[in-house]
Amino acid sequence: MVQSMADTQLLQEVAERGAPITVRNQLQRFDWLQQALDVFVSAGIDAVRITRLADDLGVTRGSFYWHFENREDLIDALVGYWKDKNTAAIIRSVEQAADLEDGIFGYFETCVDAAHFDPRLDLAIREWSRRSRPIRELVDREDAARIGALQDFFARFDYPLPDALIRARVLYYSQIGFYALEIEETLSTRLNYTESYFECFTGKRLDPRRAEAFKRYIFDTYGDHSP
Repeated sequence: MVQSMADTQLLQEVAERGAPITVRNQLQRFDWLQQALDVFVSAGIDAVRITRLADDLGVTRGSFYWHFENREDLIDALVGYWKDKNTAAIIRSVEQAADLEDGIFGYFETCVDAAHFDPRLDLAIREWSRRSRPIRELVDREDAARIGALQDFFARFDYPLPDALIRARVLYYSQIGFYALEIEETLSTRLNYTESYFECFTGKRLDPRRAEAFKRYIFDTYGDHSP
């Protein structure tokens, strides 16, 4: 699982929350958490086992307990990382938007860059939630928080209720569906739809100059690839 520097820093912060003071600077808890994250995303929650992680890391099973109380402690850290990364990314993308275009563009960028929002991690959590009521309830709360942030964004730019809520849902559900269906589409193809997506989500026409500036920025920043 490829991680950006920001991902690594966030994972370290999440790992250190529960680390004993005597080992905080060794990053060993981080190593366990990072390996657990890789296994979780690629093979699911049932594969996240202490023995497997110890074998992957080339250490003894007993060393795990220097850093975590038990497997549940590790799982709690994984879930915390998911919340701190993916939910926070969506909220952050729109909360400081200067105008409607700025917010939609911020959201679009978050959705094309896994350094902001990791779709594989999100789908792994959702797959787990199908077999776990507590995780399903957690996912429902996080979905509500994400949609709530998008609803607040639309409301700030004069969309009344229930219009703000429905537009928030359409915007969010369409992107989650894009991930769940594993649609393969190059970035350049997706960018060609920018104006149509914007009008669909907002009911307003997008200034062609702002559209071109956004598309140029995204393409120059991320290159052409399949999301």
